[in-house]
This record gives sequence, C-alpha cells and structure tokens, in this order.
Amino acid sequence: MSTRTDRGVADYLERLDDCLGTLPGATRRQLLEEIAEHIVEARQALDPEDEVGLLAILDALGDPEAIAEEALGAAPITAAPRSDVVVPWLVLLGGFVFGVGWLVGIILLWSSATWRLRDKLLATLVVPGGLLLPVLLLGMGGAASACTGSGGPGLPTVTHCSTHGFVLPLPLGIAALLVTVLGPILVAVHLDRVRRRA
Repeated sequence: MSTRTDRGVADYLERLDDCLGTLPGATRRQLLEEIAEHIVEARQALDPEDEVGLLAILDALGDPEAIAEEALGAAPITAAPRSDVVVPWLVLLGGFVFGVGWLVGIILLWSSATWRLRDKLLATLVVPGGLLLPVLLLGMGGAASACTGSGGPGLPTVTHCSTHGFVLPLPLGIAALLVTVLGPILVAVHLDRVRRRA
C-alpha cells in the first residue's frame, strides 16, 4: 500500500481519536475499530495509490468532528470520578509524601477513563516522582574534596588532596535541573487541562 495514502488514513483516524477524547475508552476504541475496518474494506476495491478514491471514502464517512459530535451526543454522560481533580497534583507533588503520594496518583491516573494512554505514559515516565527528584538531586550536593598533609620538622610539607563524588559540568547541570523541574510541572498542567476539557 502507498505510504502517502496510509498516512492519510492514519491522520484521519488520529483526528477522530482526538475528537472522541471524552468518550469512554471502550466505546471510543470500538468506534475507531469499526471505522478503520470500513476504510480497509472500501479500499480493497481501489488501487493502493488512488488518493482521489481514498478521499472519496473519507468524505463519505464524514468529518471527524461531526462523527465525534454524533457519537458524544449518543453516549451516556458519565461523571468523572472526584479523585481526578487531585491526580495532576499527586503526580507533581505526591513524591514528597514518602513517595507514596506519587504512586497513588499514578494508580488513580491509570484507573481513570479521563486520560488516554499517551497521557498516562507521559505522566508515568516523565520524571517519576514529580518534583521530588530535583529536590533530592539538589540535596545530594556535588563533589567533596579532602586534603591531608604530611611532613615533619625540617621536612617540606606535602599535601595530598582527593575528590569524592560526581559533578556535572555547569551547563549540563543547569539543563538537567530545568528538565527535571519543568517536566513534571508541564505534565501536571497538561493532565489538568485534559481533565477540565473532559
């Protein structure tokens, strides 16, 4: 099959998935599977390179926004769990509660239908522990130096210094700090925005 026409189908289904964001997960997946199957069946009668024919199929299906509006109008309205309100903040700050708060936030996130898989993966993998990690990294400090001297009366004093620990070069350290601080904040803001939209 043509990469270009396949990309057109993938873009259409991705737009539809975005528009169906507030639909319960199982219903959304079922609708997407049905539409994808319909497109596959309709394309069997076409040349794989036939972009005009593909556009006709997608036009016949309708605009993703219109399909989503109809599906959302037909879907039963379910209230989001009250716990969804605290999830973004547990993911951001829960690490300070012995690390358990962050874990509770992740469990609530994965058990909720409010967020999609990519939101859940983002919150789980972008700086686990939220803002706790940069605080721990700052608290660990850098390298420490210890010096000892040896010598005696009439002998020159010889100083031996050794460094223990690990220090990042300043630009790299600043970049790491920014990533570990901004990452969790941006993820929490994104989760809260998705929750409000839902």
